[in-house]
Amino acid sequence: MALDTLKTQLEDLAGQVTIVSHDDIDGMGRILNLMDEMKTAAADLDVPALLEVISLYKGYAGQVVLGETTDMTPLENGVEILRDLVTDLENEKVPSVDMQDVRRMLGAPVEKAETAEPSASGSSGKQLSADDLEILTDFVSESSENIENIEIHLVEVEEDPDNKDIINDIFRPFHTIKGVSAFLELTKMNTLAHTTETFLDKARNGEFRINDVATDAILASVDVMKLLLQRTREGVSQGRMPVDDDIDVDTITHQLRELPDQIIRGESGKVGGILVRDRKIKKEDLSSALEKQRQSPDKAIGEIFVADHLVEEQDVTAALEKQKSMQKKSGAQVKVSTNKLDDLVDLAGELVIAQSMLRQKASSDPALLNSLTQLGQIVTSMQNVAMAMRMVPIKSTFMKMIRLVRDLSRRSGKRVKLEMFGEETEIDRNVVEALYDPMVHMIRNAVDHAIEPEADRLAAEKPAQGKIALRAFHKGGNIVIEIEDDGKGLDREKIRAKAISSGVIQSGDTLSTQQVDQLIMAAGFSTASEITDISGRGVGMDVVKQAIEKLRGEITIFSRPGKGTRFTIALPLTLAIIDGMLVRVGKEKFIIPTLAVSRSFRPDRDSCSTVKGKAEMIQDGDALIPLIRMKRFADIQNELENPWEALVVALESNDEKRGLLVDELLGRDEYVIKNLGYSLEHIKGISGGAILGDGTVGLILDVQGIFSLFSE
Repeated sequence: MALDTLKTQLEDLAGQVTIVSHDDIDGMGRILNLMDEMKTAAADLDVPALLEVISLYKGYAGQVVLGETTDMTPLENGVEILRDLVTDLENEKVPSVDMQDVRRMLGAPVEKAETAEPSASGSSGKQLSADDLEILTDFVSESSENIENIEIHLVEVEEDPDNKDIINDIFRPFHTIKGVSAFLELTKMNTLAHTTETFLDKARNGEFRINDVATDAILASVDVMKLLLQRTREGVSQGRMPVDDDIDVDTITHQLRELPDQIIRGESGKVGGILVRDRKIKKEDLSSALEKQRQSPDKAIGEIFVADHLVEEQDVTAALEKQKSMQKKSGAQVKVSTNKLDDLVDLAGELVIAQSMLRQKASSDPALLNSLTQLGQIVTSMQNVAMAMRMVPIKSTFMKMIRLVRDLSRRSGKRVKLEMFGEETEIDRNVVEALYDPMVHMIRNAVDHAIEPEADRLAAEKPAQGKIALRAFHKGGNIVIEIEDDGKGLDREKIRAKAISSGVIQSGDTLSTQQVDQLIMAAGFSTASEITDISGRGVGMDVVKQAIEKLRGEITIFSRPGKGTRFTIALPLTLAIIDGMLVRVGKEKFIIPTLAVSRSFRPDRDSCSTVKGKAEMIQDGDALIPLIRMKRFADIQNELENPWEALVVALESNDEKRGLLVDELLGRDEYVIKNLGYSLEHIKGISGGAILGDGTVGLILDVQGIFSLFSE
């Protein structure tokens, strides 16, 4: 009964606040009387937060009556806060509100703890119990997923702002975060989620249409939410509640409360609306300035603000910059700990090794060998299932690039569209995580430098809007990722000139087109500040190359001047298993990744030659390729010294080709990769080891590392 009475009184209050001005004494008196009645009804509900908000609201209304303030905005916003509290009570939820936020808005003193100098790194929250720690850990994990989904759907709603289903998909994660954060006493997160949810609720109810300004505001809310989640994650790692005193949520919550009315009135993208959202001026100041502008149409609104000493010139300039950037708009599962999943994959690998060793020992017993064959099929199936559990679609990484391209497009003033293909392609989770940073780097380079300004594109008879394509697909037991832009392509003359001046190559060196393109990924090539003048490629590409090679992959470049550039990344599907060819050199066995093997052959005597009595060359088809002996690399002597008596394995990496001299090919198989440990992991030319069927260890060769050793 008391709740129904309170709802009726609240609607009466909302009606009064809409029509009453600050100098309407009778109207303000009615508001004060309504507040007294609401306080009586709220007392029966025994909700301290509600009673405190009503008291603060009445106190602010009293300040208006006494002439201490003329700003009615806090009273309007206060109605929304009271509505949210009443809605929580209707839904049988514990009402939650940031009282510090309410006190600031209604001009009441703020508790000392809120205004104290924050210390994000030195402070610590209260100690958490084991149960609370587990709940918070789950909350952080689920909220991170929710935030990712929000960003994905925000890009979709920009394309289709009237689609209520998409808006609901954005609304629901905020609603979930709001509810759980209230339970966990994460006050700032709750306030932000609540305000954003209210904003979205008005959009889905048709009160206003989501535009680019609304999307920017929601993305700003997401960014603050990410920061709050990060603090919560840090707190969990220390077993304490998060410390977020230094994180400002007031600015974005204020903007979200102001924005719906501005969009409805068509002011969201105007200078006045921007200044109101940024708390530089009040609504009353804007109304007064607009009235003056109607009397003097030749005056800009910014001039009026400055003349009335409401803002500084730099505030107006900043608002104009924001306005300019707004106009540049382009078109049932079970959760398992990743540690447990990794352990399962490792155990499956150990089982494969044990089964292989057992088969080797039982090779003389046909009956036992038959049983082991059946066991082998079961082990293989188990290993495939274990690996499949760790496979995830690359879609999540691709979707993050949408936000990146959108932000870079706005900052650079270029219209850029991102197209995605094959985002459902699955890849090892560890590979996905390691792939994120290189992709960010390459796409940033493409937007910042490769895509030309609109005027240049039109002059080149290209579409005004630039395009970046992301593709993923499986090929030959590997995953291939392509990043292609339709920009200006690589200027090979400038690349070559820069490489010579940097000492990367000598002026007399003869390089193929592909080798010139690869120069942008040479170590040190991108350190000079002038690098962005060289076709806009190269900044940090040596780091990208190292990251890809660390994943046992390779990156190739194809570019057409004036047409664009395509980067192709080939990676193994998983980092746990390698498809390799087992070879013997002397008494030692080595595993060569099949990705790097072109073919194996026994050369004719006439196909072997030397250059200046030192470098050995082998004829492979129409090309001469250098010959590598393991003796030079690892001091291992070949059993067969003459190439025409032994075998040559033709290896390829980054368009470079060499031949490795081996004594015997022992077969091709999948091998479980073992880390060699910290003391051996930096050895060039070796990427790991594997336990072979006979129980011995075979070293896995890093082909690119070996090539670089023989190039030095």
